[in-house]
This record gives sequence, structure tokens and C-alpha cells, in this order.
Amino acid sequence: MIKSTISKTLLGAEYDKDNHCVNFRLFSKNATAVLLCIFDKPQGEDAILTLKMQKDGDIWKTSVKDYVLNVQNRPIFYGFRVFGANWEYDEKFELGSDIGFKAIVDENSNRFNPNKIAYDPYSKELSHTAGEVNSALNMFHSGGKYYLLDNAKWAIKSVFYLDDEVEIVPVEKRAFKDEIIGEVHLKDLTQNLSMAEKGTYLGAAKFAKTIKRLGISMIEFLPLNEFDSKQNGTNHWGYMPLDYFSLARKYAYDKTYGNSIKEFRKMINEFHENDIKVCLDMVYNHTGEAGLIKHNVEDATQLSYSLIDNSSYYKTYKNGYYRSNSGCGNDFNIQNPAVMDLIVDSLTYWANQGVDAFRFDLAAALLECSTNCDEVYDSVNSFAAQLKDRLEKNNVKVVDDFNQAQEGIILIAEPWTCGGKNCYQLGNFPYFWAEWNDVCRDTIRKSTIRENEVTPFMLKDLIEGTYSRFKNPDKAVNYIASHDGFTLYDLNSFDHKSLSTSGGSDWEICSSYDNDQSKRENAIKKQLALLFLSSGVPMIQIGDIILHTKNGNNNSYNKDDNTNYLNWYKATNKNTFENRIMEYTRNLIKFRNAHDIFTSPDFKNSLTYYYNNGEIADIDNRGYWDNVLDLFFGFTINLQNNRRIFVATVKSNKEYGFSLPKNNEGLAWYKCLDTSDYHNIDFEMKDYIEKMYVLNPHALAIFMER
Repeated sequence: MIKSTISKTLLGAEYDKDNHCVNFRLFSKNATAVLLCIFDKPQGEDAILTLKMQKDGDIWKTSVKDYVLNVQNRPIFYGFRVFGANWEYDEKFELGSDIGFKAIVDENSNRFNPNKIAYDPYSKELSHTAGEVNSALNMFHSGGKYYLLDNAKWAIKSVFYLDDEVEIVPVEKRAFKDEIIGEVHLKDLTQNLSMAEKGTYLGAAKFAKTIKRLGISMIEFLPLNEFDSKQNGTNHWGYMPLDYFSLARKYAYDKTYGNSIKEFRKMINEFHENDIKVCLDMVYNHTGEAGLIKHNVEDATQLSYSLIDNSSYYKTYKNGYYRSNSGCGNDFNIQNPAVMDLIVDSLTYWANQGVDAFRFDLAAALLECSTNCDEVYDSVNSFAAQLKDRLEKNNVKVVDDFNQAQEGIILIAEPWTCGGKNCYQLGNFPYFWAEWNDVCRDTIRKSTIRENEVTPFMLKDLIEGTYSRFKNPDKAVNYIASHDGFTLYDLNSFDHKSLSTSGGSDWEICSSYDNDQSKRENAIKKQLALLFLSSGVPMIQIGDIILHTKNGNNNSYNKDDNTNYLNWYKATNKNTFENRIMEYTRNLIKFRNAHDIFTSPDFKNSLTYYYNNGEIADIDNRGYWDNVLDLFFGFTINLQNNRRIFVATVKSNKEYGFSLPKNNEGLAWYKCLDTSDYHNIDFEMKDYIEKMYVLNPHALAIFMER
């Protein structure tokens, strides 16, 4: 069993049962004075207690007896007022005044402002979000008339409460190579279901058995850290984290303070009891604060990190502007030792709550080594390279061999950022990192949509785990579609994104197939087959299994509605296209799981490639491998007992006949699948094939020997 402990950290608020007090610890290298403010309520009142903290190196400390706080019976709310070089501490300082003020931002990018309450970066829960009290966020701005506004009555507070340890059921050890990952937004998963707990941690827990029936062995949730859903109008996905230790309380069924983590643990337990691992999407490349207002360097949204130590927590230029390779207004200063500690401590905390894996958003930021705003990527000396050792010093094991059943968490990188030099780092992460494989994504899409751009070598590379990028194909997390961009259905139903999309990329590889439903279904089944026949760990959006459509919206981050909520009704109706694809995908996963060779390190060595005449393809024949005009691609996979699987696909506009490879002695070929056959989705070996087979245009077929 796993003990869900509130990890002991150097920083944050922790209860000292021996001395009957709460210890408060805050990092700020550049602060010159820090005041701890205790509040009786989350909003509407001034502090009931203000204490000056003492500095010990870069750490500010104080302790408060529990009888003063009454923490045995209730949560308490707290925050900090922080002074520094741009706003010097003065004993005469009064709230709402400019006593000690030097500059809103100085030449060293300090943005201290004691008129603003900063919540603790190590908070286990936040009292509320800024958007809940002021959608314009004016009282959290640093510029104009607002820099003197004391925002204590409305500011986000840290919440401290006593928490009990509970036991968390572990998942039996298995190799990462054997996982089937299902990506989903927690609320979207159950919001359209008729259950009281829909859209919550408990709702997701109730749905665990259904997830298991789909064939998913690891569920990957979009960010669950607290975020402001009213930021910039609407924020649904949660990729603007406010705090890395707290959960989004909006997903709790019972929103009482201290209850989110309890429901989260129940959810973890339920998934684990169904042998499903849980992966959290973590966003460490930027935070949900500190964006400049209308590019005005003196006007920023300040909630926590920038008030506590702006130049330590963020990448800043000498003119006070934030670097924003994340495309989200700021870049977290991951090279700073305190930021590294925060990341390690937060990952440790979630691992101790039973989380099995972490996907890192725009993770190329973790490969950076420069302490300024330059882009210097290094897979050997970067924080990404140090992370395994640093976590293991916290007693958190990290899986470093994806072919073995090891104890420990999985680290998964999105190996790029949105901007900056050399920001695309696919294949460059240290050996213990898995990586999202967008080469797989693009090749699979092109295999039906831009076939004139696909060579036999590109398909070979795909099947073998993208060896062109990965030394070890077990590092590759293969996918066709993710939360970013079109859904699987939409990329096969639209020629371009919807005009109603907010932002969204125009690069999508997509097609409507002239609204030909048979072409669409064949394409989707072919794409899914290529995904699950390829070496690497398959990832699929759970919504794609039931063909969820967003009606052409390829950037639905701001849609807290049926654009994102999954519609399970159609998929459960056996007379629908959606149900047929769901059952097809389940059977495809079963087919993959039934043959260990697909996840074996020897998979590449089991492959033999063939021309359309049934003869073995010459590996040195570049006229074939690099030819975008060649219409045929086929290969066998050697199984035990001298049997083989044969896969063939064509990109012909007409029916295409080809010869199957000569059978091993005493065996014959039987068809398991033809993607153009809409009734055969169960992969049963029904039809004997003698020597030749004719594929319909653009189809894929699977044969087995027996």
C-alpha cells in the first residue's frame, strides 16, 4: 500500500505536532522584509494577525502556536506582503500608501508591492481564484492607479488545514511499453452523464470500469492544478496553473476546504483497483500570473510568484519584460535552484498521493541550461537530466527501463515549446524520459490525407518506432490527435478549422474527403490501425474512441460546454458510426495486447518488408523506399510457432491487387481485417486467402497464418 503523505518540505506551512505550532517558510532571495498575514476568512476581511518573518539565508521563517490559529477545528487562510529593492521596508508603512516605494519594476526586474497579498507557492489549496471576485483582475494589477490599492480583502489566500494520511492501493508493476494511454479532460469525461457526481473527481472514479473496458491502462488527465477558469474570458483546459501543490476545487463534488484532495485520493484508488494508472499533465514552463497588461512593462497581473521574487521565478529581460517562449505571457525560470526545488517537491507530493506518471507540457523548457533569456538546450546538464536523481533523493523512484516492470513514476515530455531558437527537441531527452511523438502523428495523418507526401520509408520508420528520431523506440508515445488540434473525427471531416475557433493553428493535416462517409470511415480505421501496429506506447484521446466532434474547433481551451463534453450516447447505440469505431478500437487494442511482439524489444528484428509481388523488399533499394509514387507498403511480423502477421496498405485511387508472401510450410493466410469492410471489426480469421488479394482504394488489411 502507498501512504498518501503530505510530503515534508523545507517550504510552505506545516504542522509541528511536537511544538504544537504551524511553521511558515517562504523562499525569496531578493526580498528585504516579509510580513505573514493570517486571515479568518478567505474574502471580505482584513488580516487578524500580521507577523514579521525572520530571514535565514534565502528562506523567511516564523511559527504560530496552534491555540492562536485553532487549526484543530478549522482551516486558516494566509498570505504574504513582501518588500524589496523597488519598494523598501519602512516601519511607518501603511496599507494603501507609497511609503518606501521606488519603482513599479526596477532594473533588476524586482516587482515587490506590499499593497498586494501573495499566496504561498507551496499552498496545498487556494481559497479562491482572482476571476471569481473580479473578472477584469484590476485589483491584482501593478500599474496605474492600482499599484496603491490594498487588495487583502479580495486576494487569493493560501489555505492550511490538518490532513490525515490514508492508504492508496498501488497498481501491480508492469512495463511502460505495455501501456495504452487515454488522454482526457476530467470534467469532460463525465459531464454529460446522468450522475450526481458528473464532472468531478468522484464522477471520474465511478467511470473507471468503463475506461478499463475500452482497453485503456493509463488515464492521462489534462491539468488538475488550481487555475482561474475566468481568466481571459474563459479557461477550460487549465493550462494556466496558479499553484503546483493544489487541486482545482471546481472538480470536487464537495467543495468544502480540504475535501478536494480526499476525493482525488478516492479517484486514484478506484482507478488503481481497476488496474489503471493515473498520469497528470503538469505545466512548469509558465504560470497563470504575471502577464503584462497591453505590453506595458509597468502593468502586470500579480498574484504570487512575481510579488515574492519576480526575477527568481521568471525569465526576465533587463528592460523588465518577460520572456514568453511558452506563448502564455511568461516563462518559468526553471534554471533557478528554488524553482527546481519547487518542481521536485511538487512531483514528490503527487507521487505520494499515488500518481503513477507525469506528462510535462512544453517540456523543452526543462532542457534549457541558460540562467538568462538565451536558449541553450542540453540533455546532459539540464534540469531534465537531473530530475531522476533529484526525485530519488526524495525517495521517489523513476522508471528508467521502459521494457521492464519497475517500481516508480514515468516521466513523459512534450518535447518542444511554442517559440525561441531550437525549441523543437524531439528525441533529445535523457534516456529515462518518454516523449510525445509528433512525427508519428503527422505520418499517420498523411497516410490518408496527403499520401503523395508519404514514402515507404516513412511508413517503415513509423512501424519501427520512429528510429529516425529515437535510439530506443520504447521512448516514443505515439498518437494521432491530442487535446491540441482537431479530434480524430474532425481531422477526417473538415478541410480547415472552424471560424469560431479562438486562435488555433492553421497547419492541421486534415480532410473532409468531399464528405464521402465511406472514405472517412476507412481513413479513421486505417489511421487507428497504423497507431496500434507501431512500436512505441500508443496514446489516444478517450473522446476519439467514441468519435467525439468539436465541430471543427481545433483550439477549444475556452469551451466549458458540449464542444468538449464527451457524448457517450451515440457510442452506446449499436446502430451508429460512433459505436462501430469504439468497438473497432477496443478490438484493435485487444489484438495488440494478444501479441507480445508489438511491445517486444525484438519487434524491429521480427519485421520483413515486401513488394507488391510478394517478394522481399531490398533494404538498399532507395528507388522504392524514397518513392512517394509507390502505391504499396507491406510487411510481416514473425510470431511464435513459425506463424506470421502480414499487413498491407495501399494509396491507390483504384482497386489494387497484390501477392501475399509465400506461406511458411503447412500454413495458410487468413484475413483478420480490411478497413474498407465496415462489418468486419472483430479481427477474427474468417476468410482464407490463397495467393492474391485485392484491396479497395486507400485501404489497409491484416492477415494471419494458421
